[in-house]
Order: sequence, then C-alpha cells, then structure tokens
Amino acid sequence: MTKKMKMKRENNDDGPHADKRSRRNDDQIRILIPSNIAGAVIGKGGQHIQKMRTQYKATVSVDDSQGPERTILISSDLDSTLQIVSEMLKYFEERDDEVDVRLLIHQSLAGCVIGKGGQKIKEIRDVSIQNTVD
Repeated sequence: MTKKMKMKRENNDDGPHADKRSRRNDDQIRILIPSNIAGAVIGKGGQHIQKMRTQYKATVSVDDSQGPERTILISSDLDSTLQIVSEMLKYFEERDDEVDVRLLIHQSLAGCVIGKGGQKIKEIRDVSIQNTVD
C-alpha cells in the first residue's frame, strides 16, 4: 500500500489565489515621498508625470493619499525606472527644502539590500554620502 503525501499548499496556476505570487513584480518599484512635494512630481495639470509616462513608456502613478506621505509606483524596465527616478529628483531639487525619499522594498528582498554583515548597505551609504558631498 502506497501512501500519497499531500503538500500543505499545492503550487498550481489556477484558482482564486493564482495571481498572489505575481504581486511582487520585479519591474515595479515603490517610492515614498512627503505629500507636500507630490505636486512637483505630478506637475501643473499632470504635465511632468505625463511626460515621464510617454518618454519612458512606463506606468507612473502617485497615490491620492491625504496623509503626510504618498506612494509613487513606477513600472518599467530598470534603465527607464532609474531615469524616471533621476528626473523626479530634479523636481525635488527645485525646492529649497531637504527631502526625505524612501524606497519601499518587499521584505524578502531586504537581505539583498543589506548584504552579508551589512556590507551592501554600508556601501550604498558611502556612495550616497560621497555623491552629496561632490
């Protein structure tokens, strides 16, 4: 008599939760910005965000939150995403205030950013500090 072992969760691609695994799309990034600078990213009448969408063939959206922070979602290839973020930073620089911008990552990727013994995050900090000094 053979006994079949049933897995706790079967990995099949159909059913009500089929898209659950695909939520973390590697071509999407989320950035958290202060609400008071969201207007600089969007532009008058949405001109900045529309320009980025068409120029980089990307999906760029800013949530409509009434809280102190808003989330920007960018969906595109890596090069375009980096160019969009770079362009957004220019809009932040037009303001004279210091701006705190946070990159939101999935918890499963945190180890990749931190690195073994914190080496990667130290390297990122060092490069960031060096770029702000230059």
